[in-house]
Order: sequence, then C-alpha cells, then structure tokens
Amino acid sequence: MSFLKKRSFALCAAIGEGCALALTALLLLPVAAGVSAEALPMQAGGYLAFLAAGISVLIPTAVIAKARGRQALATGGVIGGGYGLLAALACALAGSKSAFGLWLAYLAGAAVVGALAGAMLSVRQNRHKKRRR
Repeated sequence: MSFLKKRSFALCAAIGEGCALALTALLLLPVAAGVSAEALPMQAGGYLAFLAAGISVLIPTAVIAKARGRQALATGGVIGGGYGLLAALACALAGSKSAFGLWLAYLAGAAVVGALAGAMLSVRQNRHKKRRR
C-alpha cells in the first residue's frame, strides 16, 4: 500500500483502471460460462455485466483511495469516467455503428456509481476529532 502513497495521481488512476478492466474480465468469465451452458438466460447476461462493471470499479477505487488518504472523490471520478470512455473507444474501434446505444450509457453509469461508492467507502472518519456534547 505504501507504493500507492508515493506515486503520482495519474499513475494510481491508471493502475486502478487496469485493475478494473482485469477484474471485469474475471467476473464475467462465470457469467459467460453460464450463458454458454444455458444455465443462465441470455437476457440476464446484460444485467450481470452492468453489475460486474460496478463491482469491478468499486474495489480498485476503494483500495487506491484508502491507500492515498486524499483525493478519494477525484480518484473515483477518474477511474469510473475512464472506464466509460474506454468502453466507448472499444465500440468505436469495433467499427459497428449499432454497437453504440443505451447499454453504453448504462455501463458507464454503473461504472461511475461503483467508483463513487468505492470513494465513499474509503473515506473514514476519525472518532477522536468528533466534538463531544
């Protein structure tokens, strides 16, 4: 954790983005296997993808923001927004105009909500600084 404290904000955000992308792939492997084996319906795959995106952004954001101690909201915004931008870039590079749609907004929204939740979870309050009444 001390590695993250001594590095720049941009490097920590890039590390968090990479971890979020890798964690998304790991979380979606069982979903893909379930849909392939027809244990899960195809319609559930989309909802589980949004859930996986939110969780996979929440975890690295919470870890990085807790290690750095400051800039929790900025870290969450950069990681969540970067995740949405990378998804849009992947759609643009795929070449299909039908790839863009409302699902991309849902995916970006799930990533931003997960990142902001991770930022809020990382902020802790010092009980000794509270006023006693």
